Amino acid sequence: MSTTPNPDEVTAELALNRALRWIDRPRDASAWLWIGGRAGCGRTALLREVVARHPGAVHVDCAGKSAEEVARELATALGIPAPDSFKDNFGTVARRISDDPVVVLANTQWAGRLRTSREPERVLDRVARALITFHPRGLRMRLLVEVDDAPGRADELRGRHLTLQGGFESMPPFAEPDDDAALPSALDALALAEHRFVPLPVWSLLCSALGRDFPESRLESLLGDPAARDWIHRTDDGTGTPLVSFTQEAMARHLRTRMPAEEARSWHARAVTALSAADAPEATRWYAARALAGHAAAADQFEAFLNHTAAVAGVSHETLFEGFEAAFHARPIPQGSAGARLHYMARRGVQPSSQGEWLALLHLTLMQAGPTQEAAADRLLAAAGPVTLPWRTLWAEGVGAGEFNTDTVVSRPIVETPRIVHTSTGSLVTLRTRREHIGTWDLVTGTPRTEPDETAETSDTTHADQGPKGWRPGGAASGEVDLPRMPEYIRRGTRSGRHIALATTDGVCVVEINQNAGHENAPGLLKRLVATDTQLARADLPAQTLAPTTDWLTDIFGSAAVKRFPQETLPDTLTDSNARAFLSDVGFPCVTGLLELDTTSLEHTGLHPVTEPFGKPDETESTYFSLGTWQRARLLLDGRDGRVLQDGWSGIEDELAGSSLGQFVAMVRLYYWWRASDWSIEDTESDLRHWLNLVDPQAFQTQSWQRVFEDYNFDDRV
Repeated sequence: MSTTPNPDEVTAELALNRALRWIDRPRDASAWLWIGGRAGCGRTALLREVVARHPGAVHVDCAGKSAEEVARELATALGIPAPDSFKDNFGTVARRISDDPVVVLANTQWAGRLRTSREPERVLDRVARALITFHPRGLRMRLLVEVDDAPGRADELRGRHLTLQGGFESMPPFAEPDDDAALPSALDALALAEHRFVPLPVWSLLCSALGRDFPESRLESLLGDPAARDWIHRTDDGTGTPLVSFTQEAMARHLRTRMPAEEARSWHARAVTALSAADAPEATRWYAARALAGHAAAADQFEAFLNHTAAVAGVSHETLFEGFEAAFHARPIPQGSAGARLHYMARRGVQPSSQGEWLALLHLTLMQAGPTQEAAADRLLAAAGPVTLPWRTLWAEGVGAGEFNTDTVVSRPIVETPRIVHTSTGSLVTLRTRREHIGTWDLVTGTPRTEPDETAETSDTTHADQGPKGWRPGGAASGEVDLPRMPEYIRRGTRSGRHIALATTDGVCVVEINQNAGHENAPGLLKRLVATDTQLARADLPAQTLAPTTDWLTDIFGSAAVKRFPQETLPDTLTDSNARAFLSDVGFPCVTGLLELDTTSLEHTGLHPVTEPFGKPDETESTYFSLGTWQRARLLLDGRDGRVLQDGWSGIEDELAGSSLGQFVAMVRLYYWWRASDWSIEDTESDLRHWLNLVDPQAFQTQSWQRVFEDYNFDDRV
């Protein structure tokens, strides 16, 4: 125990008296108090005494819980009904507090199931800070939060704090048996475990990954050694499975800090390999389900782990998302990756209530990712093993979140209602917007079919819409329909027997209910109260942008709009060789209806010189050619250097529109693709701005290109 406390440290008794006086100050508005100190100093006991003195206090022990679980438990303890709208989050919960509560968050430093975890920080940043920020003004709330034992941690968090003196300044000594001086390595392996409770055979496996082979019998003898009792002890998981853990979790943290970071990463990588073995015994599978995601995050191999479908299927969804938050904290996720798919699921509020529901949702996401992920979707189902999926996706059509490229316009039509019809050749799914037919497919296989006529049978079908509070009968303002919980982006459904056709903001899919799975009465909406902290990296610049091809232009503008000008038809006064080559080899889009750009006359007149390009005779000995109009100004091609300019007639003073003809066309083409596409969730505007800046940084900084993102300034839009 500490015998020389820091001046800021106080005894547990004094801390309790100060905390109780602070709570009872009648005139103070809402406030918060951080309770810090070393492990063993009595923080948790102090908070238990506070709760005993205030029986109505809201008390949540955060140990072993995610930030999401802490938020939901807090909402329940505060007497606030589960948020009944997709738009609600924990800030909504805080705004609904109506009395003057005493709120106690204990053991935030031990939040989460993994040792490689950001849940302690997320509980503070996403839950405690939300209470502080969003509680109703005029409310008298007292919030007491236990924080970790790092020196000065409570003081760093800003606001009132109490740091208790005492606790463990160092770990208890371990007396090594004379004949086995290597046994501390076994403790290192146990400390590097990602789950706090480890089956004995897994402990032996983790020792081997560390390069030290310890059979179970040798570890058994360690457990029986009196010298080890201050460090480790035997427990079980409640079903009789023997487990090993440290007597104080702080001991594991201490041992983990002693290993160099690179050495620890290598060890975790070896542990990932050992734990992912297809023929792993039951004890290893038990541990992997609870810890493998943490080892992958600690090894800096989380993306590779996500691509190991069988391993992912065996991991609990709670630890998968926890490892995901840890692995990608302050590290942008590459777009189009498995990590990006998980990011979109988290961002769209996917919060499963069971492993079966989780695997069903992950399988749906893989199916929506398109043909490249169909094999992974099949492997996922094969690896589910004893886990029963309440429903599974039979097929999906459309463009999944993040699954796009710039080759074609991204089309996500708004479906009015999917219809399931029964014909003499089988059951079909047909989709229409309010104005047009989108497509028809076989109900079970997804094979495209012709649109059925109006006489097709539609009996035994139930239509439903998903609004802010979940499923309701189609066209009704309220009511309930027996459809599985689905994320918010799934908007409409039609059920016929065990088949459900679903229209989403990404496309269409058909799922099949597993009637042998029983009915899962998962409460509430499929949503999260606490948002993900992960972010996507910027998308890579499409390769065609730096060297546009005719096909790349016609994919967007159509073949009739892209006009090539043979070299012999180009004026001799167009001396810039790059502009000449681009016009003759690639072509120029003769288009209108976007960005107030009109180049259609060029197709008929060809390039012709402008005698007074800027409203007066030109004195630069250059020849300018008219390309059309842009933003109510004349668009000009400088025949000498190939730059694209606008003549200032619109009032925009920046002349530059493109440093070259190819750069200008590439920027217009990228913007047209983005503007003409349907977006449901992707952060594509920031990507587009980045791309345009890479294509032509000088032109992108001009007023004319900055203006194209200000919709209210333009008369024409796609």
